[in-house]
Amino acid sequence: MGDSYIYKNQKKLRWGYTTGTCAAAASLAAAVMLLQGRRMEQVSLTTPKGIRLDLEVEEMDPGENSVSCGVRKDAGDDPDVTDGLMVYSQIRLPDADSGDAGCA
Repeated sequence: MGDSYIYKNQKKLRWGYTTGTCAAAASLAAAVMLLQGRRMEQVSLTTPKGIRLDLEVEEMDPGENSVSCGVRKDAGDDPDVTDGLMVYSQIRLPDADSGDAGCA
């Protein structure tokens, strides 16, 4: 996304992205890694407002039947308590014994 700005009350504010966007990006990276076996250093997605983002996948933890990925939250100039936190998603293959579909 680079640094994009919006003016609000005559102040220039840097855009960020939501926790949900980070979770979607982490989920996409984990699913591609699990199902296609490709490392995802970065993922591209489009927000509901039509903004295309390229987000870095900072953490990847492949397991035997699962992959966990993390994307760091950037709240921009919004005073969000989640700014800078890692948002994780784990995708796992169903366990043949339990029938569990496996999104965490």
